[in-house]
Amino acid sequence: MQPDPHIPAAPAGAAAPEGSLPRISAQALLGPEGIHGPGHLNDLLRPASRQCRRLVDCASARIWISRRGGQRLIAREFPDGSGKPREERVPRGEGLAGWVMTRQRALRLAAGEAPPADVHGATRSFRNALVVPMLRRGEPFGAIECLDKREGDFTDADFDRLEVAAESVAFALDYALLYQESERRALEKEVLLDITRALASPLDLDEVIAAIFSSLRQVVDYDAVAIYLVNRDTHALEIVSTSGYPEGSEAAFMLQIGQGIVGWVAKTGEPVIVPDVRTDPRYVAARLETRSEIATPMVMEGRTLGVFNLESDHDDAYHGGHLELLSAFAAQAAVAVERARFAADVLERRRLEKELAIAREIQQSFLPSSAPVVPGFDLAGTTLTHDQVGGDYYDFIPVSETRLGLAIADVSGKGIPAALIMAGFRMGLLAEIRNEYALRAVMRKANHLLHESIERDKFVTAFYGVLDWKHNVLIFSNAGHNPPILLHRDGTVDRLVEGGVALGVLPDARYEERPVALADGDVLLMYTDGVSEAENETHEQFGEARLEEVLRRNASRTAAEIRQAVVDAVLEWAGDRGPTDDLTLLVARKTGAGAGQKVRP
Repeated sequence: MQPDPHIPAAPAGAAAPEGSLPRISAQALLGPEGIHGPGHLNDLLRPASRQCRRLVDCASARIWISRRGGQRLIAREFPDGSGKPREERVPRGEGLAGWVMTRQRALRLAAGEAPPADVHGATRSFRNALVVPMLRRGEPFGAIECLDKREGDFTDADFDRLEVAAESVAFALDYALLYQESERRALEKEVLLDITRALASPLDLDEVIAAIFSSLRQVVDYDAVAIYLVNRDTHALEIVSTSGYPEGSEAAFMLQIGQGIVGWVAKTGEPVIVPDVRTDPRYVAARLETRSEIATPMVMEGRTLGVFNLESDHDDAYHGGHLELLSAFAAQAAVAVERARFAADVLERRRLEKELAIAREIQQSFLPSSAPVVPGFDLAGTTLTHDQVGGDYYDFIPVSETRLGLAIADVSGKGIPAALIMAGFRMGLLAEIRNEYALRAVMRKANHLLHESIERDKFVTAFYGVLDWKHNVLIFSNAGHNPPILLHRDGTVDRLVEGGVALGVLPDARYEERPVALADGDVLLMYTDGVSEAENETHEQFGEARLEEVLRRNASRTAAEIRQAVVDAVLEWAGDRGPTDDLTLLVARKTGAGAGQKVRP
């Protein structure tokens, strides 16, 4: 230990001069309650501080220890009795203890003597002081600071006693800290193993996170904890679980990526330790008591899933060791979250598949199981849905003994929403048909119902015709639908376009109706845009020209054969990629007279 110029009676820290008190053992110096092993650090520091006060007869004795990888000095002062110790933290190199550790020499200040000019940082007021460094394997790792000797100033004998005590305390602290570190590492491994076991059990996400919070508290002190997830769609931060936050603080959790300390971690993917949140402009206050914070990203396969965040009521509560441990817990939490998400996705898929199966069964019940038998006509129809349920519809609707309704429709959109709209349209259409309104009135009322019940960006294209097989006439109205192709036996073609706009677009739309005569050999093909707009691998559409060509080649065949020929041609055109929309079509072929007979389902 180097001499200290502030000890005038003898070189500071040097061996006691001749005639001074002889050196005595640490056990004799600290007494029977001295340091006996690596118990809890407070159990060691409390008697050591008390004995140091007695040794030099001072009012205050604090033992400073270098922590945070040497970046901080921490002292615990123990009041008389068994009260809770008061803790003080200063940056390394500040205060009397920091000066002593930096220079590795003792410091003695008599009453009225000012500290050295190069003592940095605030110091507690004192009358006189004696501070000696503690060395561990030749390196300073702490200091004993004694203030305010009760009578007179600190003497050479006090210096000698405190120097001997420093050697003993340093040895015991070294042993205790090593033992504490060993126990901490073992506890961390045990806790992480427990969490790993918890993840392997069939617990839900809330139970796993509760177990993580409970286990984390065994190895890291915190006053509040929160886990955030990055929403995969909106990229906003969403709270998964919290503990320690007061009621009414929910608004502080509504963060975007980049906002707050947590948002910064989510954005950069880098962990952060904030010794004092009051000096960090990123901090978003959720707790008035919070003084320090630590946050680390939850990463899975290179993706930041969320953020694990701890807050403490104490300044500078966290260091690199805590960050290492929290990162391990964050990794476990990421596994738990990803596993829970996967399980939830599986359950949701199963639920959706079940609902889709029910929806498909219901939708299939709306469609004809077979074409009815109509005198003088051959009928066939089909629908191939792109998904499990679709928005296409066709139907054969008995209107009277000699009239049959032919309907085909297509809802904008796909999936369950489109299927629900189509179900509503079908019910409304059937209700109006049973009221025996004129065809144009049926379309007008169906349009009004749809306009009231669906969103403005939705609509239904529909073609509805009444086949009067007794008089060989089709009366129809087209509501914005693909014009059916009527191929006459002589090779001429009619496109049945008369009617009005798509249903649900305008509230007071009006619709025309038109009759068309049907002769033997005429073929009517009704279809949805999934047929004409089917694309091949180069995204070229099948088109109405090809559809008409298929119809011409097969016009002499049965309605079922014509239907199948069209389906085969479209599927061949789409190739391996398959259709990207529902395929629905209805074929009516005039075969001959059949007066006096009734429609049979």
